[in-house]
Amino acid sequence: MLSFLKCNRSKILKILFYLFIIITFIMPIVRLVIMSFKVSNGYSLGNYGELLKSQRTILSIKNTIIIGAVSNLISMLLGAIFAFMIAYTNIKRKKLMELLVLLPFIIPSYIVTLSWSNLLLPNGTINNIIAKLGMGKINIYSIPGIVFVLGISNVPIVYLITLNMLRKIPRDLEWASRVLGYNKWETLYKINLPQVMPALIGGGILSFLAAIDNFAVPAFLGISSGIPVLSTYIYEKAIAFGPASFNYAAVLSVIISIIAIVGTVLQGLLVKKSINIDSIKDDYSVRIEFSKNVRKSVEIITFVFLTSINIIPIITMITSSFQKAYGTKFTLKTISFENYSFLFNNEGVRSSILNSLVLATTATIFCIIIGTFIAYIKVRKDSESMKLGEMAATLTYAVPGIVLALAMIFHWVEPLPGIRPGIYGTIKILIIAYVTRYLILQIKGSTSAVITVEETVEEAARVAGASKIKIWFNIMIPLLSKQVLSSAFLIYISAMTELTISSMLASAGTKTIGLTIFNFQQAGNYNISSAMSTIIVLLVLTIYFIPKLIKIKNFRGDKDVN
Repeated sequence: MLSFLKCNRSKILKILFYLFIIITFIMPIVRLVIMSFKVSNGYSLGNYGELLKSQRTILSIKNTIIIGAVSNLISMLLGAIFAFMIAYTNIKRKKLMELLVLLPFIIPSYIVTLSWSNLLLPNGTINNIIAKLGMGKINIYSIPGIVFVLGISNVPIVYLITLNMLRKIPRDLEWASRVLGYNKWETLYKINLPQVMPALIGGGILSFLAAIDNFAVPAFLGISSGIPVLSTYIYEKAIAFGPASFNYAAVLSVIISIIAIVGTVLQGLLVKKSINIDSIKDDYSVRIEFSKNVRKSVEIITFVFLTSINIIPIITMITSSFQKAYGTKFTLKTISFENYSFLFNNEGVRSSILNSLVLATTATIFCIIIGTFIAYIKVRKDSESMKLGEMAATLTYAVPGIVLALAMIFHWVEPLPGIRPGIYGTIKILIIAYVTRYLILQIKGSTSAVITVEETVEEAARVAGASKIKIWFNIMIPLLSKQVLSSAFLIYISAMTELTISSMLASAGTKTIGLTIFNFQQAGNYNISSAMSTIIVLLVLTIYFIPKLIKIKNFRGDKDVN
C-alpha cells in the first residue's frame, strides 16, 4: 500500500513538473510562433509576405547580420589576444589586466554605450582634436559606432571561453612538437591554434548571438539616427499598437529566433568536439617567455589600450554627470550636484532602483531553488524529465530577450483557456520573465556543483541516521554553496541591470533601473542618465567586490589563527 502511494505521488509530481515546464517555458514560445501566422481571417503566411516586402524589414535584417558579424570579429580578435597573453605569457599584473578585460561583462552595455557617447561628443575634446588634424569627426551614432561598442562589450565572452581552453591544452603536445624541431611560435601555430579553434569559434558564435540579441546598444545609438536592427524593429512594431503590430513583431521575433537557435546549436556542436578535455586540469604555467624589454612594452601597450577603451569612457561619463548642460567643458567652476539632487529626490528613480533590487533578489532566489532542484535530480537520478526542463530553459535563454518579452505578453494574458491571472503590467510578470530567462545559468552552475559532491557522502550520512533535511543543511548546502552562489551572482547582476525585457513588460509602477536610464536618454536628459549610470556602476562594482573582500579578510583571519 505504501509503495503504491509512493509510486502515485512520484507520478503526480512528475506530471506537475511537466506542466510547469510546458506552461512556463514552452507555451510562450509556441504562442509567439502561432501569433506570427495569425491574420484577420485565420492563419496564413500573409504577415511574413507583407513584412518581407518592406524595405525597412530587409534593412533591419541586413543591419543585424552586418553589425553582428563585424562586431564579432572585433570581439574574437581582442578576446583571443587577451586570452593568449594572460594564459601563456610571463606578463605581470594579470589579475588587474583580467579585471580590465572583464569590465564590460560586469557593467551593463547601455552604460558602456552612454560612456562612449559622452567621450565622442560632436564638439568634445577627441573630435575637436581629430578635426584640427584635418580628419572627419567620429560619429558614434552610426553603424560603425554600434559595431565598435558591441565589439568591445562582447570581448569577455570570447576571452573566457578561449582562456579556459588554452589552459587545458596538454604541455606534452608542445614538448613533442619542440622535440621535432619546431620553435615556440611554430608550435603555437601548429599545435595550440588547432586545439583552441573550436572554443574560439564557439566563443565567436556566442559573441555574434549576444550582438544580435542586444537591444540597448542599437537602441541608444541607432533609434535617434534611424538605424533599424531586428531587436529595435521588434520594439518599434510592438509599441505601435496598430491592428497587426503584435503579429508583425511576432514575425520578426521568429526570424531573429531562428538565427539565434541555429547559432546556439552550432556552438553546442563545437563544444562537443572539445568535451574530451574537460577533465584535464588547468595549467597556469608560463609557455611563452618574453624578454624583459618586450614584456614591459607589451604590458604598457596592453594597459594603455584597456584603460582607453574601458576606463576613460567611464571617467568621461562620470564627469558629465556633474555638469548642468550637456556637452559643456568640465572644470572645477562648472561642477554641479544638481543631477544627483534630482535623482535622490525623484520618487520614480527611487522606485525603479527598489523595483530592480526586489526583482533581482526574488528572481535569483527562485532560480537557486528551482535550478539546484533540477540539477540535483538530473545528476543523481539521471532523470529524463529534468533533462527536458534543462532543454526548455536553454530554449528561453537562446531566444533574444526582446523575443522572450513579447512571448510573455502573448502567453500570460491568458495562459490557459478561461484563466486570466491579470499579471501583465505587474511586477509578477517581470519575475516570471527573469526566472524563465536566467534559470539555465543556475541549472548549469548547480549541475557542476552537484557533480563535485560524491554520492557516497550522502549515503554515509544516511547510514549514520541523518534525515534528508539534515543531509542538505549540514552537508550538501555547505559543499554546493560556492559554485551555486557564483551562478546566482551572475543572475543577480544581470537581472538588476536588465533593460531588454523590462522595456516591453514594465508599466509606470514597475519601471527598472535600465528602463529609467533609457527613458532619460531618449528624452534628451543625457547628464541625468549619466548621473544615474554612475550610481549603478558604483552599486554593481560594490556587489562584485564585497565577496572578494570577505574572502581576503577570511583568508587573513585564517592565517592569523594558524
